[in-house]
Amino acid sequence: MKKIKKFAAVVIIALLALTVCGAVFAEEGVPTIGAAEAPKGPAGYVWAAIAVCVAMILPGIGSALGVGMAGRAAAGVSAEDPDKGGSCLVFELLPATQGLYGFVIAMFILVFSGILNGTVMQLSTELGRSFFYASLPIGVVGLVSAYFQSRVCCAGIGIVAKQGNGGMGITFAIMVELYAILALIISILMVVRVPVNA
Repeated sequence: MKKIKKFAAVVIIALLALTVCGAVFAEEGVPTIGAAEAPKGPAGYVWAAIAVCVAMILPGIGSALGVGMAGRAAAGVSAEDPDKGGSCLVFELLPATQGLYGFVIAMFILVFSGILNGTVMQLSTELGRSFFYASLPIGVVGLVSAYFQSRVCCAGIGIVAKQGNGGMGITFAIMVELYAILALIISILMVVRVPVNA
């Protein structure tokens, strides 16, 4: 329980730090492309960049922790019985999906915000914040679900060690995955509905 509380505290502090940094940069503003005297303009690109970081880093951390935990358990089982290594590999791969979901949302934000084609300087602060809010579902849910899914996967690896077949353990792990998939869908819907061309 203490580990979970520390984990939650780190997530909350990271999100608060990102939000405060974004607010500070947004207040300062950035030069607008093509302006004669480069006047201060909206800083939506800062919020969009933070959104990319939230979407990529938080689920990535969760997946890295999850794959590491499951990998340690799988290595122990494989050392005892190398034939069970293939079954254990499935359990190690499952927590990696949240990082992939975060990558998908980060790419969506890069494309829809204009960062990839250079039109990002015209993004208003409000629209940039919209991208930031859109990154939160997959960022937070991806981080948390990857961690808890890895714990279920470690238990599934225990099933493989005892029974040689972890089919039911995969079902248990996929139940945790469901919430990451729902967060992915919500983040996609939020990103594509940001009215950048309005």
